[in-house]
Amino acid sequence: MIASRTPLRISFCGGGTDFKDYYARHGGAVLSTAIDQYVYLIANKRFEKGIRLGYSQTEIIDRRQQVRHPLFNACMKAAGIDSGIELLSLADIPSKGSGLGSSSSFAVGLLNVLHAYQGKKKPARSLAEQACHVEIGLLREPIGKQDQYIAAYGGFKHITFNSDESVFVQPVICKPHIFQELQKNLLLFYTGISQRSHEVLHEQRRNSHAKKGTLSEMARLAKDLRDSLNEGALDQFGKLLHENWMLKKELSEGISSNLIDEYYEKALRSGASGGKLLGAGGRGFLLMYCEEANQQKVCDSLQEMRKVDFAFE
Repeated sequence: MIASRTPLRISFCGGGTDFKDYYARHGGAVLSTAIDQYVYLIANKRFEKGIRLGYSQTEIIDRRQQVRHPLFNACMKAAGIDSGIELLSLADIPSKGSGLGSSSSFAVGLLNVLHAYQGKKKPARSLAEQACHVEIGLLREPIGKQDQYIAAYGGFKHITFNSDESVFVQPVICKPHIFQELQKNLLLFYTGISQRSHEVLHEQRRNSHAKKGTLSEMARLAKDLRDSLNEGALDQFGKLLHENWMLKKELSEGISSNLIDEYYEKALRSGASGGKLLGAGGRGFLLMYCEEANQQKVCDSLQEMRKVDFAFE
C-alpha cells in the first residue's frame, strides 16, 4: 500500500496572472502558501481484476477507459496504469469549490502516489508540470498554474510564470517570528457556499487581455507583499491584501457576491485591515487579516460562518 499527503493552499496575491492567456504576453506572479490541511491518496494492488475507486462515490470497473471521474481517469492515463489497482481519496476539508486549490492538490497527490506505486520517485517540478498537463492540457480546465506548483513544492512561495513557459519557485525568506505573527493574524472562515466556479474562471480567462492593467497591478502586489514579509513590515500586509481583493473583483462579476461583500465589510468594520475570498470567487473560504486585539470582534461579526484553524505547512 502506498499513500500520499498533499497540502491545500492559501493564495494571497496575483491569482489570475497564472493563466496562460496573460503570462504568455506579460509574465505573471503569485504569492501563496501551503497549509496543514491535506488531500490524501492511497493506492493498493487489487486482489481481483479491474479497478476500484473510492471517493464521494465508488467505482468498480474493468479498465481505466471506463473510469467516470475525470481526474482519476486522466492521471491514471498519464501514469500508464490501466487496471489492477485500488485507489482511495480523502480530504481534511470539503474539496468541491473550496477555493483552496483542492483539485490541483488531488492531481499532484494522485500522480505522486501512482508513480510511487510503480517504484518511481518524481521531483516536485515534474509533478507540478504533469499535473498542469493533466488539468489544463488533457481535461481543458479553465485554470491557471499556481495551484499545481504550490501543492507540489509546499511551503511559502513566490512563484513567477514566464512567457517562455518556465516557472520560478522561490521561498519567501523572513524571520521566524514574522511568519508566526502573520499566521496568528490570519483568520479563515468557511462561507458554506461551494458551487463549481467554471463560469467565473472562463470569464476571467476571456478578460485576460482587456484586464491586463488590473492583472499587472496584481502581479506587482505579489512582489510587494513578498517584500513586506522580507522586511518584517506586517503593518502593510492587510492593506496590500485589501488592495489585491479590490483589483480581483474587477476581473469578473462572479468573483464576489452581495453576501460575500456584506461579510467582508462587517469584518473591516470590526477591525480587520484586509482580506479576500479564496479561489475563483463567489464561494469557498474568506480570509481576513486582523491583529489579535480585534480578532474576537471580527469572529463575532462573522459568527454565521465557521472559523477554520490552520497553520502554514
